[in-house]
Amino acid sequence: MLKPRSPLKIKKSVIFALVLREARSRFGDRRMGATWTLIEPICHLLILSVLFALIRGRTVVGIDFPVFVLVGLAPFLLFRNTAMRLMNSPKENRALFAYKQIKPLDTYVARVLVEFCISASVYAILVFGFAWYGFDMSIKSPIEWMLIILLGVLFSFGLGMLLSLIAHAMPSSALFLRMMFFPLYFISGVLIPAAYLPHAMLPLLLLNPFLHLLELIRAEIFPHYVPVDGVSLSYVIAFTLVLLFVSLGTYRVRRLHLISTKNG
Repeated sequence: MLKPRSPLKIKKSVIFALVLREARSRFGDRRMGATWTLIEPICHLLILSVLFALIRGRTVVGIDFPVFVLVGLAPFLLFRNTAMRLMNSPKENRALFAYKQIKPLDTYVARVLVEFCISASVYAILVFGFAWYGFDMSIKSPIEWMLIILLGVLFSFGLGMLLSLIAHAMPSSALFLRMMFFPLYFISGVLIPAAYLPHAMLPLLLLNPFLHLLELIRAEIFPHYVPVDGVSLSYVIAFTLVLLFVSLGTYRVRRLHLISTKNG
């Protein structure tokens, strides 16, 4: 006779199965799926490095421009892709909700884990490639850097969950929500330090948590990099906690609508 399993063990098994399913759907059916995750940041780096070399030179604030972009671009793509993948999760996994053990929150967690593993693998490959080419890829404070990355993932989790709930309630808003990430690419300090952004607009730009995250990440990697005035770890933590409270609270209210086959 089989022993009854605890709710925790059931939840672990569900998430593990969803992680395997998500990874297979990302890479198993499309060979370009795995290749594109590596090609995308490389294309960004090549195009931006050429443009920046033609316009300003090969370094920014005393740092090789490709390295400067990589340490900001890789986390930004992780945070952006996590939020966007979570936004589509209820619609793409709706058939699974027929199983009572699977909840929409489980699919969110599985997608975050898969996206983090993929991004970490791609970043490791690029770092080894840069180091082999002769760039200095050392990290000044690796533990603090990793904690800020995890904070960014937690922020993206809350953001993606909230966006998915908005897109589910108002399907016509999905395109606008996707387009919202395009200007963030330019105002979050991915390409240039925040100090190079228009100073008159900095108070407004500093409302963007992505800008704080990328500045803090670079400060933990480069020994002499100083974040722009106004960048605050406390702001990101507070913003993330409020975002998680709102998104989890909204999820609690609308979880039955997510499961319903008539919605989404």
